[in-house]
Amino acid sequence: MNWLRRRYRNRVLVFAVGVGVSLWPGASLGADRDPPGDPHKGIREETLRFIALGTPDDLLRLRDALQKTEQELARLKLGAAQPEKQAQLSAIRDRHVESEVLLRLLDSSASEIPNRDLDRSSAQERASLRAKLSGRIEALRESIGVIEQVIRFEQAEYLRILEDERRALGRLLAVRREGLLQEYASLSACLPSDRPCLARKFKTLCRLQPLLPMAERAPILILQQEVVSQIDLGHGSVSSLCEYLKFDFAF
Repeated sequence: MNWLRRRYRNRVLVFAVGVGVSLWPGASLGADRDPPGDPHKGIREETLRFIALGTPDDLLRLRDALQKTEQELARLKLGAAQPEKQAQLSAIRDRHVESEVLLRLLDSSASEIPNRDLDRSSAQERASLRAKLSGRIEALRESIGVIEQVIRFEQAEYLRILEDERRALGRLLAVRREGLLQEYASLSACLPSDRPCLARKFKTLCRLQPLLPMAERAPILILQQEVVSQIDLGHGSVSSLCEYLKFDFAF
């Protein structure tokens, strides 16, 4: 009966992981059927350095990188501009408002003291100042339009870059996740007396668990508890045992 139970649970795992792959953001199998090529294409250099593929915990960093990219996408879609461009735009808008205020004050003064009540020199200075303020306001208005256009262009380009990275990270994570599933399947015949095999089996489940959405982790936890009972490592939590097995394989 034990082998039947294990077979059933393995089927549950395959189903759950399959659902997790299809529902994982950025890993839609229908939307990402690109021709085979460089699996890292579309991932920014700084993201690749952060992931450091092939080093310990790279799968967790891969998951974190995907989440960070998705958060950047969400902020960008809400209209968040790059800080330096936003600061530049705000400064020019402030100058524009200041110039408009000065022009209104000047016109208000002119309505109280008409040019006919001023000497020729003062009237000329007023006219010159008004022309300068009007020219400044128009130039600042044009600058605001140019910067806003640049921001829209840069946002559109950055959005494309982030979308490409999200798809690439999603594909890479799905491939690595499937590799772990295949690795676990290859260890399904571990004997209860083969502790090194069981340790590898448990470690594979530990690596697989955080790569799945929270709602899809229950089958993994069931399988982990079963392997823990076979290894007989005591009554520690699954998370502490996962951390232990990262450093110790001698059984």
